[in-house]
Amino acid sequence: MFVKSRIGQTIFKKALLEKEEKCKICGVTDVRFLMASHKKPRSQSNNRERLDVNNGLLLCPNHDALIDKGYISFDGDGTILVSESIDMDTKVFLNIYEKQQHYMEWHREYKYKK
Repeated sequence: MFVKSRIGQTIFKKALLEKEEKCKICGVTDVRFLMASHKKPRSQSNNRERLDVNNGLLLCPNHDALIDKGYISFDGDGTILVSESIDMDTKVFLNIYEKQQHYMEWHREYKYKK
């Protein structure tokens, strides 16, 4: 079976795995299920940006699809932003509900060493 792979994608994923070890959102660690996702899409990036690990996130397939379709993002301090168009049941199912934000805010305020 022949699988077409984007040039550099394997290199990009390996570089991300050296920087991170799990899905940024849900914590999946099995590398078979981690996607090397681009913050700035490959189609809109130049060759340098396509391989820049600072343009990447390791995400499970569910969260990769959500970021690619614009339903989630992150603000400047890493807090997940979730589209208001997603209902609460779906947010809970996809592990992207606001309760996480509450705990991350607490962590930044009381635990994070600035």
